[in-house]
Amino acid sequence: MSPLRSAAALLAAAVLVLATAACLSQSAAEDRRGDQQVAAQPPNPGQLANFHKALADLRSHRIGRVTIVQIGDSHTATDHFSGRLRELFQQRFGDGGRGMLPPGSPFPYWRPYQVEVSQTGGWQVLSSNSNGNGNAGIYGLSGFVVRGRSRDDSMTLSAAEGRTFDRVEVEVMRQPGGGTLDVFIDGRSAGAIDTRGAVYDILRRSFDAPGSAHVELRPRGNGLVDVADWAVYRRTPGVVLTSHGFSGAQINLLGRWNFHLVAEQMRHLRPALIIVAFGTNEGFAPQEQLGDYAGEFRERLLTLQRAAPGASIVIVGPPDANRLPGYCGRNIGDKRPCVPLNRAEAASYSSLLANNDRKLCRWHTPAAVDYVRQAQQQVARQLNMYFWNWAAVQGGTCGADRWARQELAHRDRVHMRQDGYWQSADQLFAALMRGYRGR
Repeated sequence: MSPLRSAAALLAAAVLVLATAACLSQSAAEDRRGDQQVAAQPPNPGQLANFHKALADLRSHRIGRVTIVQIGDSHTATDHFSGRLRELFQQRFGDGGRGMLPPGSPFPYWRPYQVEVSQTGGWQVLSSNSNGNGNAGIYGLSGFVVRGRSRDDSMTLSAAEGRTFDRVEVEVMRQPGGGTLDVFIDGRSAGAIDTRGAVYDILRRSFDAPGSAHVELRPRGNGLVDVADWAVYRRTPGVVLTSHGFSGAQINLLGRWNFHLVAEQMRHLRPALIIVAFGTNEGFAPQEQLGDYAGEFRERLLTLQRAAPGASIVIVGPPDANRLPGYCGRNIGDKRPCVPLNRAEAASYSSLLANNDRKLCRWHTPAAVDYVRQAQQQVARQLNMYFWNWAAVQGGTCGADRWARQELAHRDRVHMRQDGYWQSADQLFAALMRGYRGR
């Protein structure tokens, strides 16, 4: 959107935001039946029909793989949540492999389940999660491009102990003057990928590698090489869950992806289920800066739906998260209780924060979190998509504080520990299996 808009356009936008907020407030009042009840609701008929049919076809040997794609913020980036969910599906329906990953080791503390990854040398990491990086439009589904040119650059992927894979896929970006990427599997040359092309576009190469455990990618040194993602699969029928998470991200991250590339990748992956898990970072933002959040969220989901029309889509609402403003002082976190905002505090929340108001010096759920959750629920109803209320698993408002005191969440009252993410994944898996009629 251009920063230069007429006064009339600004007024129209303000009216739209107010109307949306009023609609959300009305929806919140109509739906205020308790977080646990909302979370316990089974999917409506049709919401997961495509996904359940794919699982039934897998069990009946009519297809060999069911792919799930999860996209989200830091709760997805850690892979504890998605990793546990992957494990549950593979235990029941078979292990189809780890699936697609972002290339190399694109951000600190990237510790994916089932594999170990690393990169050495002078690789440059380009991220769609970086505002103003000047590279909008080059990103596909992984949200990253890792760029190298030197023969000293190397990225490796190794299966976890006791695991193997049978097929490797590498996606690179063709471009004028692109160099060659050499692929080594279990220490032996498996081939090379020539990335030269007339325009910047995606190229996929596959390598059969029965019973392998190690992949290495190295530029040959004859030009720039952009790696978009890589994937490993097993020959056995089963489920693949590929997850892409971004610390600090909001749903508008998808606006920096090239959906020509994403649609091509979705056609190849043919996901039966897409899980969209944003909202925590929007909830910590000033509500007045979110604009027509419901409208933007709806448009992003419709874009995903157009890219993967055969997939069921599940919206995972943000878990509870609590704030203790920094101006309240250090080393007082565990001494302060969590007390929900009252109506007056919620209405003037941004002003209270800006004025360092001491009334907020206790743990509390930021005012915009409920606004964001209600917006997502509204969009789910409009598009007949399944909404799963993550906060209900924690017991609703102030649940993050309760979980921190039970050592299920970290002391920041935002991110969970492994056990918290695993308990959450167990609950989501049970919800996704409601209504499934297969074996």
